[in-house]
Amino acid sequence: MLVAFWGPARGQGRTTSNMAVVAATIALDHHIRVLMTHTHLKQGVLEHVFSQTRAAAQAATSGGMDAIERLVQCGMLTPEGIRDHAESILKDRLELLSGSLNTEKHTAKLLLPHIFKDYRRFYDLLFVDLSAEDDPEVVSLVMEQADLIVVNLSQNQVSLNTYFETSGRSPVPGDKQVLYCLGAYERSSRMNKERIIKQYRLKKSAVGIVPYHTGFMDAQNERRTVPFLLKAREVRTRFLEFSEDRTFTAAVRGMGQLILQTLEISALPELEAAND
Repeated sequence: MLVAFWGPARGQGRTTSNMAVVAATIALDHHIRVLMTHTHLKQGVLEHVFSQTRAAAQAATSGGMDAIERLVQCGMLTPEGIRDHAESILKDRLELLSGSLNTEKHTAKLLLPHIFKDYRRFYDLLFVDLSAEDDPEVVSLVMEQADLIVVNLSQNQVSLNTYFETSGRSPVPGDKQVLYCLGAYERSSRMNKERIIKQYRLKKSAVGIVPYHTGFMDAQNERRTVPFLLKAREVRTRFLEFSEDRTFTAAVRGMGQLILQTLEISALPELEAAND
């Protein structure tokens, strides 16, 4: 299944950050094999936030999209080729098909159809990070192929109005399944999830959040996203005691569950899978 993460306003919805943490949490929680990639011309945020977990040998080689491009040009791309040139983030669970290391522009719209055709052999889910500044043809290509589009929004009312009340929805095909993710979510804001759902007449089951968390922001900056998630999910609190880590983890898990439920994927939780 192909899940496209997209946001109408660059930086406001934290599209890449949201996709990274949701994909990693799904992979940690379930016996599902996930592949991530993006449509940007060069390596960037997605590679950065996972760089501590990426194997040094893999990160330094010309793999990822550069390798895919060479195989496509030779007519030799296979499902095994995609698997072999993806970098392991969580063994047998989460992998990253990184962007280009070359200064020369590669053509995403020529490479992506080959990836979309062959990734299913080894992966249950493919997450694709789309930028609001991407080539419109590339955005259209990914959205048309997507099984689900996650639109990443902020709590900024001007941006919300622009998306819901004008032509802001135009890149999203009307016949596609859509979920909304509120990134860097502030629960104390008056423009909260409940108000957004009511004001823009959304289904409760179509809206999830990734809360703002200073520790998560620092972990991304310091390239230790996976260690942060592993530590946060182990936090124990007393009854009625607020825990930012547990609240964050629960919200991200909830966003992941919305995705799995919408795609009708019944996945075993990690604990059950380990006991089989």
